[in-house]
Amino acid sequence: MAAHGKDIMWVPTRVDTATQMLALAQVKPGDIVYDLGSGDGVIPIQAAKRYSVRAVGIEYNPDLVALSKRNAIRENVQNLVTFKQGDIFVEDFSSATVLTLFLGESLNLRLMPTILKMKPGTRVVSNTFRMESWIPDQEVSVRLSETTIGTLNETIYLWIVPANIDGTWEFTGLPGLDKTAIRFIQKKQFFDGSITSQGKRSIAFEDGRIRGDGIRFDFEGNGKKYSFNGQVNGSQMRGTLNGDPKLVVVGKRL
Repeated sequence: MAAHGKDIMWVPTRVDTATQMLALAQVKPGDIVYDLGSGDGVIPIQAAKRYSVRAVGIEYNPDLVALSKRNAIRENVQNLVTFKQGDIFVEDFSSATVLTLFLGESLNLRLMPTILKMKPGTRVVSNTFRMESWIPDQEVSVRLSETTIGTLNETIYLWIVPANIDGTWEFTGLPGLDKTAIRFIQKKQFFDGSITSQGKRSIAFEDGRIRGDGIRFDFEGNGKKYSFNGQVNGSQMRGTLNGDPKLVVVGKRL
């Protein structure tokens, strides 16, 4: 308890909180879990024990790294778990499909630009601390204990890294609109936009949503309401309107 790291002191994560974090992230076979500031290794060890997935802990304090390795051997998961002594702002964790944090809001904020560049669909779970302007996709409360003044809880936050769509895209397949340009203005997993086509009035829309590489937005055109549901694949986008497989819409980033 209170062992010093580079930026913060270590406060242990409870085992039941660690399991709730992993459950919220919906860890599944094939995932790679990275825990930043891994302390005694409880989260990577629980990931390996419960889901048989590869897990990596990055911890600045070498004594805690040594403790984590001993704990992994004790739990017989040393073949699945790796602990690195290093700086979370230097080490590469881009291969993670699940990223866990218990760091503090200021450190989360410093990590946010790097996290937003990770592969779309990466699940990010933080114990107690948010990431300021990035609204969580989900949050749950974990009961810790009952006291004379009430119930003590921890809150766990989940974010899904969204695909980057900010900018102008060219679309084909929108009804009555040929070679249409859509300008997306992205705010993390939310976006607004405008649709323009030669000889047509611009169509504005709001409250679009991205979840990983999935995208959805609603708009009106030619007096009708449409809902686009699709997938983003780098500089390509493909989906359907109103769930009709005959109304295929394709977009590419300009």
